[in-house]
Amino acid sequence: MSVAVGEKALSGEWETISNKCFEIQEDLIMEFEGRSCNITDSEGNPIPDGQFGPGKAKKEVLAGFRCYIMRAVVKFEKKER
Repeated sequence: MSVAVGEKALSGEWETISNKCFEIQEDLIMEFEGRSCNITDSEGNPIPDGQFGPGKAKKEVLAGFRCYIMRAVVKFEKKER
């Protein structure tokens, strides 16, 4: 049984991603290391400070955001309240 691309990352484990758009369903903390990450709001508008790479980053991403990842390792963890 294979795991869909992105499932490991969304469950809090580091996952190598070639190219993926994550549609964020709940407020999370994203950790990223790689070539490119662009984050948009629910209407597709870039968010302030939402472009990363190449390099490392850690960013809060809110429900409704989209994270476009290219050639990176990434993980998402639940935001502590």
